[in-house]
Amino acid sequence: MSTVLHIGLHQKALLELKSHIQDQDVMFKEVPGEAFREVCKTLQKFDVLLVGENVEHQIQLAQEAYSHDKTISVLLFNDSSNHEKMKQALRFSPFIGPTVQCVSSEAPQRIAPIVEDALQRTKQRRSFTKLKNNALSGQHFAPNVLERVRTDFTSKVLEEAPIGAVLLSDSGIVFSMNNYALGLFGKMEKEVLGTPLAGHFPEKMQDEIKHFLLDGYLSDPKQVFEIVKPGEKQYLEFSVAPIDRTGTSNYKLVIINNITQTVVAQQHTQAHLHELETLNANLARVNADLDTFVYTASHDLKSPILNIEGLISSLEEELGPAKAAVAMELEHIKRSINRFKQTVEDLTEVSRVQKSFGQEAMLVDVAELLEDVKQLLEREIRETGVAIELHCSESIAVLFPKHNLTSILYNLLNNAIKYRSPDRSPHIQVKAWRDGKVFYISVKDNGLGIPKDKRDRVFQLFKRMHSHVVGSGVGLYLVKRIVEYNGGNITVESEEGVGSVFEVQLKEV
Repeated sequence: MSTVLHIGLHQKALLELKSHIQDQDVMFKEVPGEAFREVCKTLQKFDVLLVGENVEHQIQLAQEAYSHDKTISVLLFNDSSNHEKMKQALRFSPFIGPTVQCVSSEAPQRIAPIVEDALQRTKQRRSFTKLKNNALSGQHFAPNVLERVRTDFTSKVLEEAPIGAVLLSDSGIVFSMNNYALGLFGKMEKEVLGTPLAGHFPEKMQDEIKHFLLDGYLSDPKQVFEIVKPGEKQYLEFSVAPIDRTGTSNYKLVIINNITQTVVAQQHTQAHLHELETLNANLARVNADLDTFVYTASHDLKSPILNIEGLISSLEEELGPAKAAVAMELEHIKRSINRFKQTVEDLTEVSRVQKSFGQEAMLVDVAELLEDVKQLLEREIRETGVAIELHCSESIAVLFPKHNLTSILYNLLNNAIKYRSPDRSPHIQVKAWRDGKVFYISVKDNGLGIPKDKRDRVFQLFKRMHSHVVGSGVGLYLVKRIVEYNGGNITVESEEGVGSVFEVQLKEV
């Protein structure tokens, strides 16, 4: 039975892992963050440690685990935006060894083979440690006791190792090989004993393997060889541990690990990440083209609309008293022109907000920002008599592009004022708080509320929930665009006839 210890792992990723892992004898155990230090003392009981994206200081936790057990595999899960940064951080982090690696969580269906490989590697490291300790703690090798050493070596340790293990002479001749290694070569023991190990590989690779076994391992203790056979391809990882005894011949312990499944999984993951990068690049180009179109269209439409508006005014003057006969038609035309003008202005605003993405973040005081937004809505506040309150335990500030945060708060307040209830005095509560590095702001009103069958469309462009209210349905769309662009989330809870609560969750940039 193998045990996978996990901390801070997304529930979805955990369920995906459990459903795809092939080894049925794997048990998963979650450890709370506050109990991790205590669990570290017993890491030898576990086979793999999975550190999820919810862990704030992943590297510190990995260092803690490595200091207690240098054989357990530790996998740090991160999304595509943090994967490369974490890999770079691991390269320069002290007190962390090769047992710790970063894994992308973008392709959850490919996590299972990586975890299974990590389980195997932990067992291999622990067996290798035992094997090496046994080999180095024995008596000096001598030619007259070589057969006894070989027999003891094979029977007591090597046959139990879940990895290929080969005992070589200093010149690369095979003295012993366990069953796992024999399985890799598909040969009987008598076919390999006393022969050069490199000779059992494809001819074009023999010189490269021979060089590594003789002295190449001194500069690079591990090397992966791609073995191409008819109809298949294998990836074998070699590592060498010299057994040097003064006054005797030198021997080498060669560990051969079949990492084909892991390499293939990593290749698929890398290909998937490349596809995502290409897709993101294509989407960025499409968005840029759309922004250009929206800006151009809105800009080019302004002049014709103004011309039409001017022509209507001129027509009214020309008609004089006779305009009374077509007054209703003229009024319809004016309303249509105004709606057209408002739509063009909204399209311009969508383009402007899109172009504001990527602005430099600054520390924004929420109380001061609310006062600025109230100044922008001064006329609406005065005409409706709405009461706006800010609730936060202390003066709170957030690191965020100020213009974008202003747009978020302005549109949420303006929306709450527009959709006020005629049956009661309008009242809006703004709350702000933080949880670690995540900042929250909510806007609660006592307005009309949103009909249940329309809530799923509230953030769509040009969608309005109440037809009697003046507006074009752009405000909430802009809020969602800004929030999601910056890695955040927005949710709404509403009850028709009672009011609505919009909650924004932002990651500080």
